[in-house]
Formats: sequence, structure tokens, C-alpha cells
Amino acid sequence: LDQWLFRITKYADELLDFNGIDWPERVQSMQKNWIGRSEGVEFDLGVEGSPKTFRVFTTRVDTVYGVTFAVLAPEHPLVDELTAPERRGEVAAYKAKAARQSEVERLSSEKVRDGVFIGAYAVNPMSQKKVPIFVADYVLMTYGTGAIMGVPAHDERDFDFATRYGLPIPVVIAPPDWDGQALPAAYTGEGTMVNSAPFDGVPNAEGSRRIAEYMRENGIGEPKVNYRLHDWLISRQRYWGA
Repeated sequence: LDQWLFRITKYADELLDFNGIDWPERVQSMQKNWIGRSEGVEFDLGVEGSPKTFRVFTTRVDTVYGVTFAVLAPEHPLVDELTAPERRGEVAAYKAKAARQSEVERLSSEKVRDGVFIGAYAVNPMSQKKVPIFVADYVLMTYGTGAIMGVPAHDERDFDFATRYGLPIPVVIAPPDWDGQALPAAYTGEGTMVNSAPFDGVPNAEGSRRIAEYMRENGIGEPKVNYRLHDWLISRQRYWGA
């Protein structure tokens, strides 16, 4: 079928400019959330024992040394390629379950964040540590790259996931007066970088800039802006509705 879309993504930044528009703050917030603009870094994770790599997008590159797992969307093309033979049955069943859910259901804040280990490992390009790769339905192919890095000490969703599957939760951004002990919950505030090799002792905002620059200079990744906004498909709507 011929498909027709309004190329609304071309105007994403323009739609975030509210100068001269007397809209209530509530409406502006709705528009910002709908467009979902986020600035971050996109970089490659290697796959242990394979020439394959996959890209992840993060708005918190300052936490890259705290990665203890990676997640692929069920629709990601590498899932079938990387899944170990003994894991294929469980992974296939999980993919089938995810296919029966809408994006709204998959992203619901009330949903339990679960996943399945695919039997393969990714390699952190900064620390060279290997981390397990999971398939999980809370990651979508329609946002970012369809893959994420998991940093449980500094992301609430990742903390719950790591706790559920017994994964390590190393601290890499020290809260004020941190005593070096494990955190009872994810810490998402500002702090000093720790357990981050040459970036130890650096304020995390500065560390974020320095790590992004290091990745760019060494061909690991580059700055990136992502949007949740999609182009508007109108082919299956009555023309007067559009």
C-alpha cells in the first residue's frame, strides 16, 4: 500500500518554542512530553566473542562505568542472532508475549519490569567489562536505538530490574556524605564520580562532558538528540479526519 504521513518530526524543535504563545503551563508540559526531546550520547557496545556491536542512547553518559547489564527490545534484529541455542525457547516465548501488548501497556509505570537473559554478553567500551544482555519489553524499537544500557545504582527502573535478577549495583555517582556502602535505592541526583577510572573525583556534570568528548575523539560514540515524536500516519484515516 502507498502510505502517507505528515512529516511532523521535521518541526519538533519549532513545536517546543512557545514564544508569543499564551498557552497554560499544563498545555506546554503536555506538548513537551508528547515531543519527548532528550539530549544525550549514542555509542556502541561490543558483543563478547563476536564482531557484532549495537548502539545505545543515554542521557546519563556520566554513569557509563556503572553499567551492569544491557537490554534489547524484543523487535531488535540482533535478538535472534545473539540468543544462545539453549535460551531460544524462552526468548521466543517472551517475544510472543510482548507482541500481544501495545506500546502504552509496555511502558506503563504500573507494569513489572521483567526480561529474559539471551545467553550473550556485551562489552562496555569504557571499562572493558562484560555485562549480560537481556530482552525486555519496556525497551521499544520506536525510541532511540531499541537498546539501552542498565545502570541500576542511578536509575529507578534499572534498580528494580537488577534487584529482580540479582545483578550487581555498583555506585558511580556518590551522593553527599556517601559512606561507601550499597545504596538502598537508586540515586539520581548530582554528585562526585567514583569507581569511574580516570574520572574519579570529578563532579558528574563535568564528567558527562568529558566522557562524551572522549567517546567522540576515540570513535566510540557521539552527541545525539532523540525525540519520542513520530511522523503522523494518515493513510488509514478518512481523509476528512486528517
